[in-house]
Amino acid sequence: MGAWERVRSVMSQVPSHVKVALHSMAIVYVVSRYGVFVSKVTGPSMYPTFVGRGDFVIAEALTPLWGQLKPGDVVICTRPVDPAESIIKRVVALEGSEVTLYPDRDSSEVRRQKVPPGHVWIQGDNLPHSLDSRVYGPVPLALVRGRVLVQIWPRLRWVENSVEEVRWH
Repeated sequence: MGAWERVRSVMSQVPSHVKVALHSMAIVYVVSRYGVFVSKVTGPSMYPTFVGRGDFVIAEALTPLWGQLKPGDVVICTRPVDPAESIIKRVVALEGSEVTLYPDRDSSEVRRQKVPPGHVWIQGDNLPHSLDSRVYGPVPLALVRGRVLVQIWPRLRWVENSVEEVRWH
C-alpha cells in the first residue's frame, strides 16, 4: 500500500468534524503565512507612527516573498537575536545600498556599511528607543514576515509605506 492510500485509509476513519477542523487550521496557516495576518505592536521604537501600547496592524506576506520591498516599507520581522519574538520596523535600505552610521555610544566615527545580498536594513522611526539594524546589522530577507498595510486599533488607518513618511527623531 502506497503512502497516499495509507493517508486516505486513515482519513476515512476520522470523524467529519475533525476533518473540518484540520482543513480549517491548514487554511488559516496558509493564509497567515502567505497572505495576510494580524500583528500587535508594542514598545516605543516606531513612535510616532505607532504609539506602541497595544496597536494592532494587518500585514501582507507576498511583497517580501516576491522580493518587492522598497525603502520606507513598514515590516514585521522575526527578531534576529530572538526568533521567538516579532518586531516592527521600517526598511531603510535594500541589498546593495550603502548605509551611513553616525557616531553613537558604541562608536565615535561615521561609518558606512553596504547591505549584503538577501538582506535589508531596518530601523525604528524613534531612533533613540529602537534596537534595530544599527545594533544587529542587516536582516536576512527570510526573517521579514510581512509588509504592514493597515492599522486597525486604536484607530483604523492606512500605514504610509514611503520614505517621505520616515520621521527620524
